[in-house]
Amino acid sequence: MAGVKNNRRAQYTQQTIQDTVLGLLESKPINAISVTEVCAQADVNRTTFYRYYTDIYDCVACIEKDFVAALHPLEEGTPAQALEHLLTAFYADKKLSNLVFMEGKTKLLKRMQELMRQNGPEPPVLDGYQEAYISAGLQSILKKWVKDGMPETPQQLTKIIMDNILPSNLMALHDEICGA
Repeated sequence: MAGVKNNRRAQYTQQTIQDTVLGLLESKPINAISVTEVCAQADVNRTTFYRYYTDIYDCVACIEKDFVAALHPLEEGTPAQALEHLLTAFYADKKLSNLVFMEGKTKLLKRMQELMRQNGPEPPVLDGYQEAYISAGLQSILKKWVKDGMPETPQQLTKIIMDNILPSNLMALHDEICGA
C-alpha cells in the first residue's frame, strides 16, 4: 500500500538507510557522515531519507531504540544472566558495536543499562559512587571487547565482567592497604 509509513517497502528502505549508516560508522565518526553520502550509498534520494529521519543522529537513535526494544530482557534470573543475555544480543549484531564508541552521541549503553534495571533481576543496592564506578568499568570493558573484535563469547565476557566487579583477589589488597 503506497504512502503507508510502515509498509514493506518503507521498512526495507529504512533498513537500507540504517545499514548504510552502520556501515559508514565502521570507518568514520558520526559527525563525518553526511545525508548526501548515506543517500548515495543507500541509493535513495534526500527526500526519502528525510521522510523517516531528521538527520544522521536521528537515524542512529532509531537504530538504538529498535535494538533495545527487540532485546526481550530476562524477567527472572541473576544480574549475570541478564548481562549475558544483553551481550548475546549485542554479539549477534556486530555492526551495532560501532555505536559504543560514539561518546556523548549515543545512548545505547545507557539504554541497555536502564533496560537491565527496569526488566531484569533486582540489582544489588549500591551507593552513587559504586554505581558510577561499575557503570564506567562496564562501558570500558565493552568498548575494549568491541575494539578487539569481540574475541570472547558473551558467556566468557560475562565471566570477565563479573570477575572484575566482584574480584576476590582485591579483598586481600584492601586489608593490606587499610590495615585491617
